[in-house]
Parts: sequence; structure tokens; C-alpha cells
Amino acid sequence: MADKATSEFFFELSEVHTSLGGKAILRGVNLEIPTGKTTVILGGSGAGKSVLLKHLNGLIRSRSGVISVAGEEIQSMSEPELLKIRKRIGILFQDGALFDSMTVGENVAFPLVEQGWKDQRELDAAVAQALEHVGLPGEERKMPAKLSGGMRKRASLARAMIFHPECLLCDEPTAGLDPILSETISRLIRALVKERETTAVVVTHDLGAMRIMADHVVFLRDGKVRFSGDLDELEASGDEGIRQFLSATGGGG
Repeated sequence: MADKATSEFFFELSEVHTSLGGKAILRGVNLEIPTGKTTVILGGSGAGKSVLLKHLNGLIRSRSGVISVAGEEIQSMSEPELLKIRKRIGILFQDGALFDSMTVGENVAFPLVEQGWKDQRELDAAVAQALEHVGLPGEERKMPAKLSGGMRKRASLARAMIFHPECLLCDEPTAGLDPILSETISRLIRALVKERETTAVVVTHDLGAMRIMADHVVFLRDGKVRFSGDLDELEASGDEGIRQFLSATGGGG
């Protein structure tokens, strides 16, 4: 495993511009995401949140600008070089993205198998520990189709965290869950990243989840960063767009 990032910022973006299908999505993003903390990215539909998230491990390449991960600029990296970066970053996809043809245990083990683990006893032990951490002990043999929405999220989180990544990227981790499950998953993510001192970046519309998880909040609008600061500063902001967003999504103010 690569040495853990020791710089103040895990991700640094400078004047990042991206277009998809001829449409400008990111329009000069400047952003610093602190190491060892959870950054929540907010914004309305079409603001560029998910596109921004996919830039952080090179799944989407920017048209221009500079993106650094743990001090390494990635926009000019080859795919093999990017693969080394991606091995430091876990991903929790919006729909869980579990493989339906694999058991829960096989899904959770998948990142370790991809990294070359071969000893089945070691894999089984790692999977059991990962499932224990997310509250799914003994569920290795179930198929994803037999899991509830909350259980799928937990299994996906176990897979994302099994190799102890330095960073966790989460795309709408509470989407499709009722308020009680949303709170449960948010607290679980918060506990895991705190326990392991993981840098986390979470895209969400869920202000309840934001309040549980966020150390740092970013607000995107029209492909630009309109706010970057802590939760108290966000809720005290006089920016009309931010106030409208918080009000429309139940954030008060």
C-alpha cells in the first residue's frame, strides 16, 4: 500500500473545466478538500456534483485545469498510473452497484481479489470482519437480490472499505432510503471514516445526512464552487441561492 497522504489537502482542484456532450458542466472549479475529514458536496440538479466526484479518481478527465490527489497531479497520468491512485480510493455508488451474480461475500471480497489476494482463508476472514463492521455478520452467502435496500447499502460500504482506503467517495449514499435508514447509514459512514481516519467526499441532497457526516461543506451552482466552509458558516450564509436550496430541501433558514 502507498504511504498515506500527509498533506493538508487530499484533493486540490484549480480552474477545472469539463464539457460533456458539448455542454459545459464544470466551469472553473477551484477547491481544496481536507485530508482526514468528511466533505459533503451540495447543489441542485445539474450543478455538476456527480461529475466533480468522478474527476477525483480520474473516471472523467477535465478539459483543462489541474487536479491533484495526495499531492500527485492526475490529469496527464496514463491508465496504469491512475490505477495506482484508484487503489487508494474506495467508492460507494448511488445504487450500491453490487454484482447480482455474486454472493454478498464475493462482492465484498472483489476489491481484494482485484488486488491479487489469493488465500481463501485470508479473504474469508477479511470479508467477515468487513461485514461485522457494517452490521451484516454472517450474511456472506446471501445473494444481493435477497437484501433490503439498507442491507445493500451496508454490503456496498463493506466492499468500499474492506481494503482500508485512504479516501472514500460516496455518491448519494442515502438515496432511496427512508429517514430512519438514512440516519443509520449516515452514522455508520461517519463512524467508519472517523475510526479509520479516512478522507471522505459525499455527494448528497440529504441535509440530515449532511449534518451527521460533514466536517466541511461545498455548495456547487452552475458548475462553480459558490461556498466552501463548515456547517455553521453554510447555515449563516447570506447567499440567496444557498438559502433557497436549504429552504427548499428542508434545511431551514
